[in-house]
Amino acid sequence: MAEMENPGALAGATGAEKPIHATAEGIQNIARKLRGGTPYSITSSAGDPFRIVVAGRDRWALEQLRRAGARGCTPIHNPAPRWSAYVFNLRGMGVEIETITEPHGGDFPGHHARYVLRCGVAPDWQGVWS
Repeated sequence: MAEMENPGALAGATGAEKPIHATAEGIQNIARKLRGGTPYSITSSAGDPFRIVVAGRDRWALEQLRRAGARGCTPIHNPAPRWSAYVFNLRGMGVEIETITEPHGGDFPGHHARYVLRCGVAPDWQGVWS
């Protein structure tokens, strides 16, 4: 059997001759995004308060979770393209979110996630001016 070659690799599609390095420039891009977001005060389940700044769909998801309270949110009742990604991002910022797996019936039976906040979240208007 002849050895198969990857034509994309031969054309440099893998980036083999185009090294990518992390630079401080990326940090400034992150800081620019943070300045454009909405500040929130988070109180962990242990009682430790901290602040985050959230923008875009992550902010939308945080607001949906905040409004839903103890009943939580599901992609079925709160449609959005990538709920799991928004939850992943928020968890990365320290927001405590529980995932509860629930079965569902209908034409396409299976399981879906219900996301529930397990920490205190409030808009941090003081953080806007500090």
